[in-house]
Amino acid sequence: MPADADIALIERLAKLETAGLSDVLDEMGYSNQVLASSLRPLDNERRLAGIAFCVRGENRVVTQSQTAQQPPFSPYEIERAMQPGLVAVIDAGAQNAGAMIGGFVATSLKSKGCQGLVTNGGVRDSREIVAVGLPTFCTFVTPVNASRRWSITEVGQPVHLPGIGGGTVAIRPGDFMLGDADGVVVIPLEIAVAAIEAAETLDAIEKTITQGIRDGGTRELLEHILTQEEDSIDWLEAQMTIIKDIGRERYLAEQLHE
Repeated sequence: MPADADIALIERLAKLETAGLSDVLDEMGYSNQVLASSLRPLDNERRLAGIAFCVRGENRVVTQSQTAQQPPFSPYEIERAMQPGLVAVIDAGAQNAGAMIGGFVATSLKSKGCQGLVTNGGVRDSREIVAVGLPTFCTFVTPVNASRRWSITEVGQPVHLPGIGGGTVAIRPGDFMLGDADGVVVIPLEIAVAAIEAAETLDAIEKTITQGIRDGGTRELLEHILTQEEDSIDWLEAQMTIIKDIGRERYLAEQLHE
């Protein structure tokens, strides 16, 4: 089970937006952390935040006239291993017909505290999954059951899912993940604390600027402030400190007249 510190970090992550987090990761030199836009949420209103639990599988063919070779892992492996705070990440391999999960599995995962599902494969019982409340990102919806076509071959090992710019994004067990209507971002474990802190700072600055625009400023002001020396994460923290010291109104006025 994730440690209390990890659960607290997940709660902070869940309050952020993927857009801001992607910007921060770019500035930190991690520019290949966003999954392909083909992985879409079943429900745009559902947000996903948690720690990756990785599974990979491969195609297999089983018919009634064949004796099935025993797969290396049980089809119940994901449910058995699921713990609160984890996100089920399934690399479907070449399986493009059958569903990785359906309504029963979604209900089971949700009851065990699963934070969501991310897969480059499909799902079925989509309405039931949405009703259960399991945030799910997948590439297609199908009525087909994958149990005769696909089986788990690896558990707890890194997987690679399609990336937004082509190629793949590596996802390791323990990496943090954030998903919303814009897509899914993967945050490497070793920089998770720094990235989330920086994204929180950026989020606070952007909210301050947005309020300034609502109060009569312009979008030009937003671009002006955000492009100044934004190549440094330290700049974000410094700006937030200034806002706390002098107040939002004075900060915006000074930026506008620079």
